[in-house]
Amino acid sequence: MLQGSIDSENRRSQLGEILRSKGAVILGEIASKLGVSEMTIRRDLKEMEHNGMARRVRGGAVAVGPELFQRRINTAAGAKKEIAKKLSSLLPDSGAVGFDASSTIYQLAHKLEPRDISILCTGIETASLLSRSRKVSVSISGGTIEETTGALVGPLAIASIEQYVFTRSFVSPTCISPEFGVMEATVAGAQIKMALREASKSLVVAIDSTKLGESAMARALQLEEIDILVTELNPHDHALDDFRERVEIL
Repeated sequence: MLQGSIDSENRRSQLGEILRSKGAVILGEIASKLGVSEMTIRRDLKEMEHNGMARRVRGGAVAVGPELFQRRINTAAGAKKEIAKKLSSLLPDSGAVGFDASSTIYQLAHKLEPRDISILCTGIETASLLSRSRKVSVSISGGTIEETTGALVGPLAIASIEQYVFTRSFVSPTCISPEFGVMEATVAGAQIKMALREASKSLVVAIDSTKLGESAMARALQLEEIDILVTELNPHDHALDDFRERVEIL
């Protein structure tokens, strides 16, 4: 392989790491940081966009796909806290409960009061938080760690979920669309949502309003498979009109 190709691969790897950690890059700044011209970075970003690793915008690029957990916690933080308040009222008093790895459900874990439930978490961060609080019985699914989200995915995670009958499960997807339903940034993430739906008597989908009507790579659930949709909005807000006839809204 030519040295120039090796350099390009290493540079794009560095560029990808910076995008995943910061969420966006500015053309001039990243060119200076990596010691190359802006034209070189433009070519790199064009190639990364073609491979689904970035989306070019004026003056730079933004990350696509799964986001680092700590950055996701801080995105729409106010909306997620409001959603968590609503979700608290939906927790059963007993039985098994499923929690996915989303930062929105992590906020619900913060609000959790002691009760006689057993929670299976598919997220490392949420399981860690709940185990420290000792308010409920907590288990964590097996599986492969999805590095950028902290989610546990794959056959072992799905097999763990399949051992349960959940009174209710709580999930928060990448986005939701009237046309395509619940969607995820990865196929592996979508499969976890499907498994939780299959194992649950009731499924709650929680999502902040910025993700309504958006689109992602992988389909997870049809709207008709959702029992309750929870956002930070008033249930009568017109932004929810496209969902109102097909799912209960809180």
